[in-house]
Amino acid sequence: HDHPDCYPTPEEYFGAFAEFVQRLKPGGILFISLDPDTARQLTASLPPNTRAWTYGTNPEADYSAQNLVHNDHGGFDYDAFWQPATGEKVFLTHISLQVPGEHNVRNSLAALAVMHQQAPDGQREEQLRRYAQGLAAFSGTGRRFDILGEIGGITVIDDYAHNPTKIQASLAAARALYPQRRIWAVWQPHTFSRTRAFQDEFSRSFKDADQVLVSEIYAAREKAKDFDFLSAEQVVKTMPHPQARFIPDLQDIGDYLIQNLHAGDVLLVLSAGDADQISARILAYLRERTDQHA
Repeated sequence: HDHPDCYPTPEEYFGAFAEFVQRLKPGGILFISLDPDTARQLTASLPPNTRAWTYGTNPEADYSAQNLVHNDHGGFDYDAFWQPATGEKVFLTHISLQVPGEHNVRNSLAALAVMHQQAPDGQREEQLRRYAQGLAAFSGTGRRFDILGEIGGITVIDDYAHNPTKIQASLAAARALYPQRRIWAVWQPHTFSRTRAFQDEFSRSFKDADQVLVSEIYAAREKAKDFDFLSAEQVVKTMPHPQARFIPDLQDIGDYLIQNLHAGDVLLVLSAGDADQISARILAYLRERTDQHA
């Protein structure tokens, strides 16, 4: 569930996807993650003469990622398999990812499934080879677990994560990539509606961080006067995390980080607003400090 300003309830959010699925034309294909309940409900409403292909790390998926192992790039290596409608499961290709996180395994597998189904007969093997090569060279995109740099032993990462699921995925990826390092999560809540709707989920989303700093809410298109939920401090007070702090101003967060970051730390800024200015400021400070000591 997301975008509660448009879809106030999970049922309405799901209904939008169900309506989309029902618009498939004859011959259309639905590719869907094998979340059992969701997959069953959505595929049950498929129009006539359409079909669904499932994907995921579940070996029962039509397209499955198996034998996952962390690689030296910080991502996962895995084997991609396809289960045709008839016959035995088929090994397709080996995939090596530079981008971290198990969610990117599913993302890459979804794209592979689409490519595999759309490839002309006789060209699938070549398309798979080129796809695997492309993924191996792909290092990510801006503001999606964007590793901006490491200076003085401090790594700075910018991420667009703005709902509980995405925050959990980004922090899990950081913990897997840096298992022995202290992880600082700086979170700028995005919109009053989202923060209010997912207050409980947000409060439990930071278990993979060692330190959590939360700024005031980034209003975006909303106005505080339209909501009775006025401060992110309300979320911080409900967090079970022992090292969660509410620091409303971004400038003050930057000051706090400058005083408390040490070599070996990882800074992960989670924001769909303007908190990426913290990342830029910390990097500039670290460069200046390094130059002074050179």
